[in-house]
Amino acid sequence: MHGPFYSLWEFDVVDATSLLEAVPSVLQTLQQRDGFVAGHVMRSPDESQRYAVHCTWTDVGSYRRALGSTDAKMVVWPFLANMIDRPSAFECLIAADGNSITRFESSLGAEDNS
Repeated sequence: MHGPFYSLWEFDVVDATSLLEAVPSVLQTLQQRDGFVAGHVMRSPDESQRYAVHCTWTDVGSYRRALGSTDAKMVVWPFLANMIDRPSAFECLIAADGNSITRFESSLGAEDNS
């Protein structure tokens, strides 16, 4: 069984008002895509200019199809132009809640686990 998939987009923000005004349309665009579970906007308490947009997806395919959609190319990709250039997509391999720890199979091939 494969676990959920997460995207984490980080930004160093000079104009927080502009970022926070743009995010709802980005999240609304993503909400319309199959496989979208949730999205959050976060701010670092240690570096107040650092913001992050975290989204949960059912799987990597849903995430990739969502970002490849025409709507995403018009709304999401321009928003991502100012994202910090680093890996921003992650599959869940181990999850813990208040009652258990769950391990998931990787959806990547064995050659990608190095």
